[in-house]
Amino acid sequence: MSTHTAPRAQPRRAPLAVATATVLALVLIAVAVVAVRDLAVGQGWAAGTPLVPDLVEGLDGVRASVGLAIGGGVVALIGLVLLWLGLRPGRRTHLRVAGDADLWLSPGAVAAIAQETADRLPGVVSAESSLRSRRRIIVDIVAQDAATVAEHASAVLDDQVGRLTGARIKVRATEVPR
Repeated sequence: MSTHTAPRAQPRRAPLAVATATVLALVLIAVAVVAVRDLAVGQGWAAGTPLVPDLVEGLDGVRASVGLAIGGGVVALIGLVLLWLGLRPGRRTHLRVAGDADLWLSPGAVAAIAQETADRLPGVVSAESSLRSRRRIIVDIVAQDAATVAEHASAVLDDQVGRLTGARIKVRATEVPR
């Protein structure tokens, strides 16, 4: 029996349709509340006048028209877009660490590791990192001999952080102000 476990699926964001489905669910709940209220009023369990008959009466006399056909087409198109968004997988959120382990890091964590690694290098006075995209990280360092330290920092960061996560790390260096 093998001790190696199969890697899990990559962490992903929820599909884009989740927010729209939530709003649609709230609208359907509101419709259900109105229907239950009208049922209670119709059965004499509650006082008041039903709302739905007035809405239906307001639609009385509506006939097929170009405007209704366009409106129906728009609603159908929105439904197809929502269906596509719901079936489409969410965007990847983490970077896989190279190797056999099922280990994933967020881009922010990779940037923090790159910053800490650069900050501990000889000649580096301070380091700051920023994300440009999920796989692109910029590390700004302040150093005594900026050109030499930047070359060394770039090589170390590519080897220790970039190679492990697939992230591209760009090092920008400035001299220590005198």
